[in-house]
Amino acid sequence: MAISTDELFDRAMDMSRHIGENFLDLARTLRQLLDRDPDLYQRIIRTSDIDRRKAYYLVTISKTFDPLKVSRTRLQKIGWTKLEKISKHVTKENVDELLDMAEKNTVKRLEALMKGERPIANAHCVLMYFTPKQYKDIEEILLQNGGKRSGRGILNKEKALIRALSRIKDRQFDPEASEA
Repeated sequence: MAISTDELFDRAMDMSRHIGENFLDLARTLRQLLDRDPDLYQRIIRTSDIDRRKAYYLVTISKTFDPLKVSRTRLQKIGWTKLEKISKHVTKENVDELLDMAEKNTVKRLEALMKGERPIANAHCVLMYFTPKQYKDIEEILLQNGGKRSGRGILNKEKALIRALSRIKDRQFDPEASEA
């Protein structure tokens, strides 16, 4: 028996409260809702705890992994964040290799590997919170030092921040710069 779009909506709303436990079911439900009733899908985004980006990632995961013969338990253990990172690269031929990679690496390392970059060994993460004014100032400094705007974020922000800090550090230790 086919499930109605209203039932899909109700199911998605309920699952959105507990994403970690059932992200695969939620992903499939969101994909079905998007395919059958895009307006209700948009309503889920407006009224649930799922933001637009996470909903898109979950739909992508469903589109990628539902057709493949992969253990749901394995996918659940890997998690939606890592699955999203590999989903653009997954084929029937390489799915096991990419899942192995996801199981053996952190999200940040996996992200670098998927870009063909070499992951940074012993990398540290710094989480900071800013007022809107402070963020605007930091954003401006990052863009002036090599950061590139990408959607609502900034690419190359680590290199840009280090470049900006190096310039400040160089000025502090340059006697001629201090006198000016």
